[in-house]
Order: sequence, then structure tokens, then C-alpha cells
Amino acid sequence: MPTCQQCGYKWGWIEAFFKMFTFKKRLRCSSCDSSQYVSKKTRKLLSLFIFITLLIVPLISFGVPKGYALVFEIVAYALVIIMMPFIYKLSNKDEPMW
Repeated sequence: MPTCQQCGYKWGWIEAFFKMFTFKKRLRCSSCDSSQYVSKKTRKLLSLFIFITLLIVPLISFGVPKGYALVFEIVAYALVIIMMPFIYKLSNKDEPMW
């Protein structure tokens, strides 16, 4: 779970989940109101989840029925969204990706 680097406040799953969908670069800690940023390592890891959308092509090309591939994709997306708050790590400063 994300932990504020300023005050050490550990965000709950629901709080992290809703802040995850604000699409803001800067997140505010609920406890100390300091600015927090998603760490560079976390952003790199989250960018790998884009490849889940590409899994349907190999599944279909190996003869998996389209219905099963679609169900697999939906379940994979749901699991990723549920697990994302556990993956988030915060930083006090906005780190560049490279």
C-alpha cells in the first residue's frame, strides 16, 4: 500500500484506489496534506500492464476460442485494477522517467 514519505501515513486500499484514478501528477496525503508523487519504479512497472491488452492476439492465434480469450482479458483487467493500489509506491519529488 502507498505510504506517505513525509509523515509515514499508510493509505488504505479504497483511498489509494480512488486517488489512482484522479490522473493528477501530484497526489495529496490525507494526513499531512503534503504533495506525493508516484515513484519512477512504480510508473515503469505500471506501464508493463499495457501489454495485457496484447495477450488476446496470441491466445486467438493459438486456437483459443474468442469467448475464452475475452473472459481471460476481462479477468486480467479486473485483477490488475484490484492489485494496483498494492503496487503503488510514493515519492516526495517528481522523478523523471529517464
